[in-house]
Amino acid sequence: MRDGFGNHESMSELLVGYATRPGAGVTADDPSLKASQASTDGALSVFETSIDVGPPLHVHDREDECFYVLEGELSIRCGDDFFDAKAGSFVFLPRGRAHRFSAKDGSARLLLIAVPAGIEHYFRDMSTAPAGEERRRIAEMHGIHVVQE
Repeated sequence: MRDGFGNHESMSELLVGYATRPGAGVTADDPSLKASQASTDGALSVFETSIDVGPPLHVHDREDECFYVLEGELSIRCGDDFFDAKAGSFVFLPRGRAHRFSAKDGSARLLLIAVPAGIEHYFRDMSTAPAGEERRRIAEMHGIHVVQE
């Protein structure tokens, strides 16, 4: 039975709308995951997250990455372009273009949106991976490549 708050049964069901409660996600084990491959039939993934030092320069083969900045400010590089995004800003980082981002002056809270969905599998796999070669292998498996500055 669905209550409209993130209780999802299977992707074979007819896709329906839903809302997550504040502090809850679409899975019991990750309250930051607001929309997933399973909950959107592959359309998009959405995380509410905070960052300070962001990832190294990298490129996605499979998904476009977007941010809506909720609090703080991000410093962003996308290809040869550099820009800042304050709270209330929307950022689009297309697949195939090297990018990196980090918070300016501490941390920033944002919605991370990936289209199409599935990046949550990458984050899950990376959360338990030891440093080094295993992390690179996982990233490559998910179509994410660290590139030289």
